[in-house]
Amino acid sequence: MRSVLISTVMLFCAAHVFAQGPQAEPQVNNPGAVMPGQPGIGQRGLPYGIHSQALADVPPDTPVVTLEGVCDHAQVSRTKACKTIITRAQIDSMVEMMTPGASPDARRTFAISYARLLAVSSAAERQHLEKDPAVAAELQEQLKILRMRLLTDAFYRDMEEDAANVPASEIQKYYTEHKANFEEGEVWRLSIPRSALTTGRLNLALDASDVKVRMDEIVKRAASGEDFNQLQQEAYTMFGITTEPPTIKANMFRRTSLRPMEAKVFDLEVGQVTQMIDSPDGFVFLKLESKQYVPIEVVQSEIKPLLQQARKAEKLQSAAKDVTAEFNLAYLGTPTAPELFTPQAPTQVATSRATPPDARPRSPLRRRMPMGGQGLRGFPPQQ
Repeated sequence: MRSVLISTVMLFCAAHVFAQGPQAEPQVNNPGAVMPGQPGIGQRGLPYGIHSQALADVPPDTPVVTLEGVCDHAQVSRTKACKTIITRAQIDSMVEMMTPGASPDARRTFAISYARLLAVSSAAERQHLEKDPAVAAELQEQLKILRMRLLTDAFYRDMEEDAANVPASEIQKYYTEHKANFEEGEVWRLSIPRSALTTGRLNLALDASDVKVRMDEIVKRAASGEDFNQLQQEAYTMFGITTEPPTIKANMFRRTSLRPMEAKVFDLEVGQVTQMIDSPDGFVFLKLESKQYVPIEVVQSEIKPLLQQARKAEKLQSAAKDVTAEFNLAYLGTPTAPELFTPQAPTQVATSRATPPDARPRSPLRRRMPMGGQGLRGFPPQQ
C-alpha cells in the first residue's frame, strides 16, 4: 500500500511538466545532470531530432520505458528479477487523467520525467529513506493534501455528472412554469431616435411632452391599421428630421429578446399596438402581428443548462449547510469572507512547498534529497 501511495504522489507531482514549454536539452553525457543556468530535470524538454509524428507509430502495448532494478521491493523475492515496464497505453492513461489532449511532445516529456521519478524514488526506497522521520512526516503531510485533492475532484466530478443528467420531466416542468419566456412573434417596431430629434430643424421648439403628444397621434393611427413605413416618414417630417428613415418590417422577436418595457407587446392581443414608450435612446411603439410559443423540442437546449446550474447550486448549498468557516479577514486582505463551496473546483491547495525553505527546519537528509520546493513535484530544484 505504501508503494502504491508513493507512486500516486509521483504521478500527480509529475503533472507540472505539462505547464512547461519545450526546452532545449543540454548536450551532456549524464541525462540527469543539471548544467548551470539550465532548468531542473523535470523542466527539460526532449532532445533535438525527435518528431511528433513518430508517436502515432508506437502501438499501445509497446514498452516506452523498461527499468531494470526498479520494482516494489516489498513484493519481489531476492531471486526474482526486478523490472518495471511502462507501456505507451499506461503513459497515455496517466496523461489523459491529468491533462486530456496533451500534445505528443508533452507526453514524451512526461514519460521521461515519470521514469526519472520511478528510478530515483526506487533508489530512495532501497536506502529506506522513507523511514527518516523528516521524510516520513512530509510524506504523510503530502499524502493528506493529495487525498483531499482527489476527494475534491471526485466531489465536483460527481456534481457535474449529476447535473448533466437532467430528466425530461424537469425540462417539461420548467417549460410549463416559464412558458411566457418562450413566446415569440412578428413585431412591428417604429422608433424615433433622440439623436435625430436633437439635430432636427424643430428641436428648439419641442420638449419631451410635445414629442409625446405628437407620437401618441401616430400610435393611434398605427392601431387603426395604417402602414408603419408611411407613419415613420410622416414622423420624420413632423419633427424636422432630414435623414432618410430606415425601412420598417415585421421581425420575429422572443419576449426575452426585447427590453422589459417593449416585451409588454406580448401581453397584447394580435393586432394591438403598445403605448408610446419613452426609452433612453428614443420614442418607440410596437405592434404585435402574430404570437406563438416556441416548441419545447426547440428550446430544451436552452433550458437544460439553466437546470444544470440550478442542480449544481442545490448540491453546493446542501453540502455547505453543515459547514461554517470563520476567516481572518485581516490576514486574507479582503473585506468579505470567501465562499467554501464554489461553482467550480478550487485551484490546488497551497502546501508546505509554498513555504520558504529557510522558514522550515531542515535535516541533513532534506539537504541531500529535497522534499520541499520543486522536490515535492519529484524534481530537484535548480542549483
